[in-house]
Amino acid sequence: MPSRRLKLSGLILILCGVMAAGQNELQTGALEVVGRVKIDNKQEKLSRKRFYILPGGLKENRALLDRVKTAEITSRDCYYAKAQASPELVCWLQAENCESPYCRRIEQPDVEKVPEFKTAYQKGLTQFARKPDLARLWLTTNLSPIFANGYYKEQQTLLKRTLGDARPVQSTMTDSTTVKAIFIDLPLAGAKGKFTISNILPIEIGGKSYVWSCEMDVTAEKRAIVKLPDAGKTVKNCEVVIKDLAVCKSAACTQK
Repeated sequence: MPSRRLKLSGLILILCGVMAAGQNELQTGALEVVGRVKIDNKQEKLSRKRFYILPGGLKENRALLDRVKTAEITSRDCYYAKAQASPELVCWLQAENCESPYCRRIEQPDVEKVPEFKTAYQKGLTQFARKPDLARLWLTTNLSPIFANGYYKEQQTLLKRTLGDARPVQSTMTDSTTVKAIFIDLPLAGAKGKFTISNILPIEIGGKSYVWSCEMDVTAEKRAIVKLPDAGKTVKNCEVVIKDLAVCKSAACTQK
């Protein structure tokens, strides 16, 4: 009987140890970035823009933030002007602040209006005989690489150079409906952790580029929410780098 009790006591101790170990496992948190900001008294939606989250606060990421300030930027319009894009393609990109043709769905009126789209579409018609909708949906695969992903590759080079040794925990994009970027399963040291959220790659609005960088404490109990500060507004634990961009517009576009 005593031996049975000893065995039972040992089993209880083991179970308690397992439960304690489970409680000490790495906890996770979530963070939400609200991509709505006011610039020059106008509400702007930062939809389809990528944000990065890095461990540590602004102080710990100071070297990265200094590189953001000194980074040499080629604006979207200057890139496409150098690539000799048509005025219609530049205007299509500007209409919803897109950086590439993958930004949004290309509709049939866009095909008729933008020469680069029309050429790629006609090429697709030879591949997808009697399937015009399919040719349009796969249109980007027949675009010249300089228009399809050339600017993206240039941006990735800038991103790599700016990050240096810094390694983001995650990255995600704001959507086009709620204009929010949501990070989940963020590893916490104990019950909370400090992170820096930044778009790192400049977002172009109205002839200027913007990089928002904010630090935030994240806990396991509740999703943290980061509201990006309006341009020109000083907010604790946030920095906004604003730069004037070279003017390389090839057409006067009528915005929506």
